Amino acid sequence: MPAGTSYDAAVEYVLQSDYGYGHGWEDVTSEETRKAAREQMRCYRENEGGSYRIVRRALTADELLTNG
Repeated sequence: MPAGTSYDAAVEYVLQSDYGYGHGWEDVTSEETRKAAREQMRCYRENEGGSYRIVRRALTADELLTNG
Protein backbone atom coordinates (compact mmCIF):
# COMPACT_ATOMS: atom_id res chain seq x y z
CA MET A 1 0.00 0.00 0.00
CA PRO A 2 1.42 3.40 -0.92
CA ALA A 3 2.44 5.68 1.92
CA GLY A 4 -0.17 8.20 2.99
CA THR A 5 -3.17 6.09 2.04
CA SER A 6 -5.64 4.72 4.52
CA TYR A 7 -7.30 1.35 4.48
CA ASP A 8 -10.58 0.84 6.29
CA ALA A 9 -11.14 -2.88 6.34
CA ALA A 10 -14.63 -4.18 6.96
CA VAL A 11 -14.63 -6.23 10.13
CA GLU A 12 -16.98 -8.53 11.96
CA TYR A 13 -16.87 -9.61 15.58
CA VAL A 14 -17.23 -13.36 15.88
CA LEU A 15 -18.41 -15.03 19.07
CA GLN A 16 -16.64 -18.35 19.49
CA SER A 17 -17.32 -21.12 21.97
CA ASP A 18 -15.33 -24.00 23.40
CA TYR A 19 -17.78 -26.42 24.96
CA GLY A 20 -14.98 -28.69 26.17
CA TYR A 21 -15.52 -31.66 23.86
CA GLY A 22 -12.07 -31.48 22.29
CA HIS A 23 -13.17 -29.69 19.11
CA GLY A 24 -11.55 -26.37 20.01
CA TRP A 25 -13.06 -22.97 19.33
CA GLU A 26 -16.13 -22.93 17.07
CA ASP A 27 -17.88 -19.91 15.56
CA VAL A 28 -21.29 -19.40 17.15
CA THR A 29 -22.47 -16.09 15.68
CA SER A 30 -21.09 -12.85 14.24
CA GLU A 31 -22.06 -9.24 14.77
CA GLU A 32 -21.19 -5.92 13.15
CA THR A 33 -20.17 -4.23 16.43
CA ARG A 34 -18.19 -5.33 19.44
CA LYS A 35 -20.98 -4.10 21.72
CA ALA A 36 -23.51 -6.37 20.00
CA ALA A 37 -21.10 -9.31 20.21
CA ARG A 38 -20.64 -8.69 23.96
CA GLU A 39 -24.42 -8.68 24.44
CA GLN A 40 -24.67 -12.01 22.60
CA MET A 41 -21.84 -13.43 24.72
CA ARG A 42 -23.69 -12.41 27.89
CA CYS A 43 -26.83 -14.20 26.68
CA TYR A 44 -24.93 -17.35 25.74
CA ARG A 45 -23.16 -17.45 29.12
CA GLU A 46 -26.46 -17.08 30.98
CA ASN A 47 -28.26 -19.76 28.97
CA GLU A 48 -25.69 -22.33 27.88
CA GLY A 49 -22.51 -22.11 29.94
CA GLY A 50 -19.14 -22.97 28.47
CA SER A 51 -16.21 -20.76 27.52
CA TYR A 52 -16.63 -17.89 25.07
CA ARG A 53 -14.43 -15.33 23.38
CA ILE A 54 -14.86 -12.58 20.80
CA VAL A 55 -12.56 -12.52 17.78
CA ARG A 56 -12.22 -9.53 15.45
CA ARG A 57 -12.08 -10.79 11.87
CA ALA A 58 -11.41 -8.76 8.72
CA LEU A 59 -13.75 -9.54 5.85
CA THR A 60 -12.37 -10.29 2.40
CA ALA A 61 -13.74 -8.70 -0.75
CA ASP A 62 -15.42 -12.01 -1.66
CA GLU A 63 -17.19 -12.16 1.71
CA LEU A 64 -18.39 -8.58 1.31
CA LEU A 65 -19.86 -9.34 -2.12
CA THR A 66 -21.50 -12.55 -0.90
CA ASN A 67 -22.87 -11.20 2.40
CA GLY A 68 -23.42 -7.55 1.65
